[in-house]
Amino acid sequence: MQRVIKIFVGLAFAIAIVGADHAKPADENVLPQGWRAPRSADLGSPAEQKWREADLSRYLSVSDDFNGDGVPDIALLLIRDDGAAFALFVGLAQKDGRHTYVKLDEFPDAKELASKGIKRVAPGDYPTACARGLDCAEDEPRYIHLRHDAIDFFIHDAANRYYYWNELKHSFSQADIND
Repeated sequence: MQRVIKIFVGLAFAIAIVGADHAKPADENVLPQGWRAPRSADLGSPAEQKWREADLSRYLSVSDDFNGDGVPDIALLLIRDDGAAFALFVGLAQKDGRHTYVKLDEFPDAKELASKGIKRVAPGDYPTACARGLDCAEDEPRYIHLRHDAIDFFIHDAANRYYYWNELKHSFSQADIND
């Protein structure tokens, strides 16, 4: 059932993005207030977006159980209604089927979304950018252990950062993986 939900959510989001500019995802009314799904025009020219064809959701949404409660959540890259900025949100699924949205990060230039995406990270142990020799503060982790699926926020063919559920903080944390 979770796989069916993931496929449906990804397909609905992808249809909304690749369709006409006036197309909206089926659940846009429940997106965070002041935010909307990206449109084709927000993502650059078709040639610039060829890399997105490898993913059903065009690397703009991913669904999995990010906080380990057994209910599939959804991560979305959304554009602020004024078109100036974009943000990474996680919709934590509630038992009644609704989502409670948490903004994980906001980026001031919406044009940069053309080179950004998100995808799933499997549970496991991962070295961070600090373990790879970058100059980091002493309190920054060298390795992270993911007990649940996480979100890989990436720049196409460049850096990436993982957003993951931190059991101790009972909230999301982030770690740069590549620079």
